[in-house]
Amino acid sequence: MNVSVADLPVGYYRDNFLFLLEFVVARYADLLSQAEADYAMGFGRLSLSAQRLYVRLALRKGPLFRSDKVAYAEIPQRDDAVEELTRCGFIDGGADEDLECLLSLLLKPELVRLRPACHGLGREALLAKLTPMVSRDEFYAFINFEVYRPRHLDTLRVFRLLFFGNLHQDFTEFVLNDLGILPYENYTIDRLSRFFDRREKIEQALALGILGEQADAWIIAKDVQGLRGYQALLPINLDPGLQRRLDKINNRVARELERLHAHDAALSLYQCTASGAARERSARILATQQGGIDAAISICKQILDTPEHEAEYEFAVGFAARLQKKIHKGKRSVLPALPSPEYPVQRLSLDRLPDQRVELAVVEHIEHTGDRAYYVENSLFNAIFGLAFWDIIFAPVQGVFFHPFQRGPADLYTPAFCTARADALKLRRQELGTVADLRTRVLAVAKQKVGLANPFVSWGYISAELFEYCFERIPIGHFQAIFDRLLVDPYANRSGFPDLIIFPASGSYLLAEVKGPNDKLQANQIRWLRYFAAAQIPHRLVNVEWH
Repeated sequence: MNVSVADLPVGYYRDNFLFLLEFVVARYADLLSQAEADYAMGFGRLSLSAQRLYVRLALRKGPLFRSDKVAYAEIPQRDDAVEELTRCGFIDGGADEDLECLLSLLLKPELVRLRPACHGLGREALLAKLTPMVSRDEFYAFINFEVYRPRHLDTLRVFRLLFFGNLHQDFTEFVLNDLGILPYENYTIDRLSRFFDRREKIEQALALGILGEQADAWIIAKDVQGLRGYQALLPINLDPGLQRRLDKINNRVARELERLHAHDAALSLYQCTASGAARERSARILATQQGGIDAAISICKQILDTPEHEAEYEFAVGFAARLQKKIHKGKRSVLPALPSPEYPVQRLSLDRLPDQRVELAVVEHIEHTGDRAYYVENSLFNAIFGLAFWDIIFAPVQGVFFHPFQRGPADLYTPAFCTARADALKLRRQELGTVADLRTRVLAVAKQKVGLANPFVSWGYISAELFEYCFERIPIGHFQAIFDRLLVDPYANRSGFPDLIIFPASGSYLLAEVKGPNDKLQANQIRWLRYFAAAQIPHRLVNVEWH
């Protein structure tokens, strides 16, 4: 059955807003300022209509609204709600707002009536022309509507940060849950496990949010001068828990500086960034723009000693080898080399049906031979992993769960995930010593958790029949090898799995990556095929030609 926002209870948005306020107060009362605590308490004392109207305005794009554009069926006594919100300090008339913002409330015909001599200009040009000409008093005397401006939006920003853990998520998460689109796991969230444990950390996170918004504005405007000045705005003594957030902003800014050919500023920013693509981009700039080939090779050697992930390691091997060829022609490289990807290749010539995916064409061909085949891509082994390690993924580790609407812990795709759960992961690997152990756990968890959000489990792509084939044919050592690699880098290694799993009538199994004409293996697919070869997991590349 299709559901939409229209199917939600009347006033659902107010209920969700109130839930957010109460949730934050319950867990962060000791860190809230008096003004923030008063905000939550004051909102709770408002009438239902006033609460609904405030939330409607606070969650809309503003900051100003005209009264003739504000009408909601569930708030019939709007004027009474406005009077209450004004009296209680939750909205005002925006009298101190920028004049340009006030004028932007007017439609083009209204702007023309305000200054008929400016007729013929477009709306934006009219705004620019009128802003220095019109006084605030003249604006308010001209309009035939009231201006509403929701107040305390900065305070609401603090509540959003404490609830979501960031400033880019919004109330859409509530709606998805209300509609049953993403029912979430019931993990532990309490004061002991909270991420924000000091007020200073909250202030730093808010400042990072403002810094990121300013950086994005410069990026959109391609403002090279603004971006050049970004590094001077970097915070000092940043809480370690916020460093990766800063690194993401740094990488965005530095990459844009590269695109704008400000390579010196980009390199300087990369060199004070601890994670992401900073080292790779630094090496590239040094080698191609700064003439520092030796320095670029030195960075590659640093990466080889402490790679953040496989892709970074592969970059360092290949890039350093190419640089050494330039400066040491004919000399043998002392750098490591990547093993050549070797995998069995099968070539098929198939009839093409209209709109049929090449993978499904291969499945059909295989099943005509009497074998079984499933198009699984990344869904199968991720799901088995997610079910086998479900309780560890959602374990109550400090600082990883902010609110009840998370698909997984905040540290899932960072090195901290395995570090914080090392003992539990080691014990689970011992517990999954046989296929029977794995089967029992996976099927039990699947039955108990069916439909709940998990970052590794796509419920629509797995079945009991497929699981039974897997547990019958795949040795436990192969499962363990795949789990081990997933845990090394969950973000990168959750993708790149072969398209098909094949169960020959004669027994065993085979993983097959399918490529149609002119389709090539991607880097993450090659890494998995290389890993399968080392782990002796049966695999194959199937190249399809149409006849």
